[in-house]
Amino acid sequence: MRPVRLSRLLFFRSLLVASVTFAVVYLLMVRWLLPQIDHDTSLRQHQLAHAIAGQVEALLERPEAVVLGATRMLIGGEPHVPSVISAILDGALEENDSLSALYVIGEDGAVLAVGLPPARRPLRDDLLGMDFSGHPLFHATAGEPGVHWSDAALSPVSAGLAAVVAVREHGVTVFGELSSGPLMAMVGQVTDDGGLRTMLLDRRNEVIGDTALVPVPQLPDVIGPATVPGHEHDDGSRFLRLRIDSVDMVGSVVPVSPLGWQVLVVRPLAEAFRPSRTAELIMLVGLATSVIVGLIGAAVQAGYFGRLFRDLSVFAVGIEHGRYELSWRPSRVREFNRLAVAFQRMSQAIREREEAIVASQAALQDLNQTLEARVVERTEALHRSNAELSSALDTLRKTQEELVTSEKMAALGALVAGVAHELGTPLGNSLIAANTVRDQTRALRRELAGGLRRSSLERYLEDTESGNAIIERNLERAASLVTSFKQVAVDQSSSQRRKFALSEVVDEIVMTLRPSLKRLPFRLTTAVDAALPLDSYPGALGQVLTNLINNAVLHGLEDRAEGEVRVVGRAEDADWLVLEVIDDGRGIPLELQRRIFEPFFTSRLGKGGSGLGLHIVHSLVSNVLGGTISVDSQPGVGTTMRVRLPRIALVTTSAAAPSSSAFTASDAVPAQPSA
Repeated sequence: MRPVRLSRLLFFRSLLVASVTFAVVYLLMVRWLLPQIDHDTSLRQHQLAHAIAGQVEALLERPEAVVLGATRMLIGGEPHVPSVISAILDGALEENDSLSALYVIGEDGAVLAVGLPPARRPLRDDLLGMDFSGHPLFHATAGEPGVHWSDAALSPVSAGLAAVVAVREHGVTVFGELSSGPLMAMVGQVTDDGGLRTMLLDRRNEVIGDTALVPVPQLPDVIGPATVPGHEHDDGSRFLRLRIDSVDMVGSVVPVSPLGWQVLVVRPLAEAFRPSRTAELIMLVGLATSVIVGLIGAAVQAGYFGRLFRDLSVFAVGIEHGRYELSWRPSRVREFNRLAVAFQRMSQAIREREEAIVASQAALQDLNQTLEARVVERTEALHRSNAELSSALDTLRKTQEELVTSEKMAALGALVAGVAHELGTPLGNSLIAANTVRDQTRALRRELAGGLRRSSLERYLEDTESGNAIIERNLERAASLVTSFKQVAVDQSSSQRRKFALSEVVDEIVMTLRPSLKRLPFRLTTAVDAALPLDSYPGALGQVLTNLINNAVLHGLEDRAEGEVRVVGRAEDADWLVLEVIDDGRGIPLELQRRIFEPFFTSRLGKGGSGLGLHIVHSLVSNVLGGTISVDSQPGVGTTMRVRLPRIALVTTSAAAPSSSAFTASDAVPAQPSA
């Protein structure tokens, strides 16, 4: 690699750090901060639109109330002439500016009386007698009395689009023409915020009112449903982007129930997202400024460090050429000052060493003369040291061998003690029975010399058969124990590996054990995932499962009137599975849980248990199946033996599974120790 100057290296590394920092901060800003600000802006816009829609809905109740009041004033009263009714209607309009006109419609659809604001009362005569029979609200009120609203239609008073509210009660029909100007003015006063614009739309998306007072024909095609891309909400409201009068805007459309109208609240796009764009600009300017200032500072510092290193190089070259009187001018960097002091001490040490070399040249000549003798002397000392080290190494090896032998003898002593203790009872019983048979045979022989009686012969035969039975049972017991002891060393050649399903092995073992459990008041259930394939040793796995089940039945549920043993198999991950044998028996004390896998450890020694069962299970799981086994037990609650196995067993030289017929449940270490 081509070397570069320190100042350039420091500058480029600072540039790299600044570029990475700028990229990370910019990505965070673009991918998280700015979208969050935009989302908050859109959410506030949508919430504001809902608030305005609620306000519009509340304001629309006022014209309804005016029409209802006028209708009820005309119901049940004495007949009024049209001029009197018109005066009443004029008074209702003067008290409330939410309506621009009130019409009393006759049964034939003709206008009987008209209420108008003062500026338009000269039009009254032209409006009286006007036919409203073709108006949609006339037919709607005739078919269903009550309050009805129409979409925007051409007003005969204002010659513009206006919505109409109609009320029919007891044969009296009153039409009220909505005055959208005051309505939208009230909405505009409340929502005058940064170019916000509110429009009231009917069911056909016709503009009934607009706070911006834009002429009606300019908007319907823009806000129609076919050209409004947006995001729908559960309440029917939408957030959208649109273009009005060549200005890009964002807005929200919120339904006004129960009229089926909509409120469109829009704001210029630039105005709506100005906070996010301002934040983006400020952050970019600040980040760029900090990067530039940092790079300028890095360049200055790199140049400063470069000069310090050059001065230090000149100082070192002077010392190299023997100018030991040079001194270092202290700088602002403590590390450089320390390095210069180290160079000065080094030059002083070099000077002292040179003087010592000159002074020792004479002594060196004398030393060369005696060097031969010293080498011989030290060589002999080295030989002696090597001999001592060899002797110490031999002693250490002997000590190690003695320790290993001691450990083996201790283990052998424990094994022999266990074997002797277990074989003592059956062999002793067999010896006593054989001696008894021998003594009875001698007695029979003596009696035969003096005359044998039939009763003596029959008694002898019965005793002999009984003794032989005792001898046979005890010798079988001893042979079984010997076979179990031999299982401690796992057979290296009896295991066969193949692919199989865990549920198949569990079902086969459970089917084999069910006949022997029928006479016991215990339940044996399984819950094994059928889709758990293994590439392992089914023989070893079957022996492990058999021993654990028998151990739970014979020891965990001993002396119980009922109980349950469950076999559960499940996948732990893609490479491992877990097999559990769970019983609800008496459990294992905590102090014994750490020893249950030791060979010959059992609380039933001399009562049919050899203490080899769980040791063999542990050996099979660890050495053959390549897994682990653990115990989880609480006294009085139950015991869970948990076996964790790989789905694909490791190929090992110790992968051998002892035959399950050579090991019975009575050999197992009691998972729940008995007295």
